[in-house]
Amino acid sequence: MICIAALAGFLLLSASYYHKGGPVRYFSTCQVFKLQWFAILIASAAGPAYAEAPPEGNRNTPEAVAPPWELYDTDEDGYISTEEAAAQKMSARTFEGLDIDRDGRLNQDEFSKAPRIRLK
Repeated sequence: MICIAALAGFLLLSASYYHKGGPVRYFSTCQVFKLQWFAILIASAAGPAYAEAPPEGNRNTPEAVAPPWELYDTDEDGYISTEEAAAQKMSARTFEGLDIDRDGRLNQDEFSKAPRIRLK
């Protein structure tokens, strides 16, 4: 991409040469403007072609998933208490951050905003 831009710049700079009576231009100002935009268009279109593909990643690394509700709501009352969260090693700070209505327990809507975890 840099080579294309450098080549376009060279062509635009070399578009005129000096003659006895002064510089003689090969291109009019309008044509130079069109060439500049054409060079920018080519350079920007070539950018995605040089973009690197995302890494495949390690196949042995598990994906991050939303924590399962059933794992945390052990007494099946529809809420996760601080004791249930602590039993699953959820930090108190995380619990407090998720407890939007500050009632000391998480409902499913609040729990759905929990950070993703990696299962072993």
